[in-house]
Amino acid sequence: MTKKFVSGGLGSSEFWAMVNGLWPGKPQFTESDYPKLDGKVVIVTGATAGFGYETKDAIKRLELEIAKEFGKTNLNVDHVLVDFAVLTTIKPAAEEFLKKESRLDIIIHNAGVMNAPDGSVTKQGFELHIGTNNLGPHLLEKFLDPIIIKTSQTNKPGGTRIVWVSSFTHYFSSKGGLFYSNPNFRNTKAVSAYKYGQSKAISILQAKGWNSAHPGGSNIISVSLCPGFLHTELTRHSSAFEQYMASIMTYHVRNGAYTELFAAFSPGLSSGDHIESFGRLTKAREDLEDPVAISKAWDYLDSNVASYICLNMSVSKTLN
Repeated sequence: MTKKFVSGGLGSSEFWAMVNGLWPGKPQFTESDYPKLDGKVVIVTGATAGFGYETKDAIKRLELEIAKEFGKTNLNVDHVLVDFAVLTTIKPAAEEFLKKESRLDIIIHNAGVMNAPDGSVTKQGFELHIGTNNLGPHLLEKFLDPIIIKTSQTNKPGGTRIVWVSSFTHYFSSKGGLFYSNPNFRNTKAVSAYKYGQSKAISILQAKGWNSAHPGGSNIISVSLCPGFLHTELTRHSSAFEQYMASIMTYHVRNGAYTELFAAFSPGLSSGDHIESFGRLTKAREDLEDPVAISKAWDYLDSNVASYICLNMSVSKTLN
């Protein structure tokens, strides 16, 4: 039986969010405003392309300036290979990181896919957007929760952060964020924007739900963001016409880095905040603020990654 997907729809607040996305103004929080990061450890997922690369590059340049100022040369930029569409690659990647580092100050869940061809699934059979954009990061965060909570106990309040990259397209998700009757959109006619939009609504729910699920992480700020309307490699699955329209309606990826780094470094943020381009507090869709919707989404994610955490004890031992 074919199930019908119904989007949450667009209203006046969504209209103005689109207007702000098309004409966001210049970034007000840039390199000169960032705090010193000496001794800090930052993870940016998906940092090989797009605004993830720009974010990593901005952090790297900031560290080089610090090294030059203090005569230090201890900057270390490392890479760990992980495929978020293959859940079995995530634990080895987390363990590799934990062998190298004894702290984690900031993680930016930036990696993702958009407009994947109809029928695309992960190695484990999940619809590709929800699998790559949500389940993969959720599982990675499970393995890294102990180290980031431990690090937060040595940092000032707000100095430890978890950033979840969402999108304006969260407005295209069903009410409550997930199409619970068929979250993998099997045998359902739904355009790619709805699938991507669902994954980005879930990112907001992850940001809002993390602290409730982790009482020991009260010193950690978990936020979500829409990086802005950017011309990135995420459009590689789009049609030639869609790519052309994106090229004339979007901004350079460097601006997305400014949004991410505002979320990672800007003072005055609180857990659950949502940020839009290019560094401005805003509100996500109202139904995604509902504690019931947040808890329900968190339980869904937990239940779908649970079988991939069986060796979590080896990660915990690394922290002792």
